[in-house]
Amino acid sequence: MSSKPIFVRFDVPPEVMERAYECVKLAAEGGNIRKGANESTKAVERGMAKLLVIAMDVDPPEIVAHLPLLADDKKIPYVYVDSKSKLGKSAGIDVSTSAVAVIDPGKGKPLMEEVISRVSAIRLKGAPEAEAKPKEAPEKEKPKEEAPKEEKPKEKPKKKAAKKPEAEKPSE
Repeated sequence: MSSKPIFVRFDVPPEVMERAYECVKLAAEGGNIRKGANESTKAVERGMAKLLVIAMDVDPPEIVAHLPLLADDKKIPYVYVDSKSKLGKSAGIDVSTSAVAVIDPGKGKPLMEEVISRVSAIRLKGAPEAEAKPKEAPEKEKPKEEAPKEEKPKEKPKKKAAKKPEAEKPSE
C-alpha cells in the first residue's frame, strides 16, 4: 500500500485521455510545450502553463507526485494520461516523458478548452471543490458569533492588568 501516491488521482475516461494526447500533439506542432517533469514543474511554478498533462505509469510515482499539488496551488488545470510513451510521441519526441506542460496550445486551443472543461466536471464529482462550498457558509456565520465574544474578553484584560504588578513585585 505504501507504493500508492499521497495525492488523490482522479479517473480520466479514455476519450478524454485521447483528446489530451491530441491537444499535446497540436501544441507541439504549432504552439509551445515543455516536456518532462522538471521543465513542466518550472512552467507551472512560473504560471506559464495553460494545461498540465501527467502520465500515470511513471515509476517511481514520486517523480510526478508534486505536480498535481503545485498545479492546484497555481490554479493550472491538469489531466492524467495512461502512457508516458504515448505522451512522448504526442509531444514529438522519440522517448517517453512523464509530463508535458502546454504553454501555447496553437491550433489546439478549442481542444484544450474542451479537455479542461471535461476534467473540471470530473473533478467536481470527486468533491475537493464541492467540500469547499460548505466550508464557506460556516465562515460567514463565525464573524457574527465573534462580535459578542469580543466584548466579554475586554473585561478580562483589566483583571490581568491588575495581576501584572503583583507578578512584577517578586521579580524585583
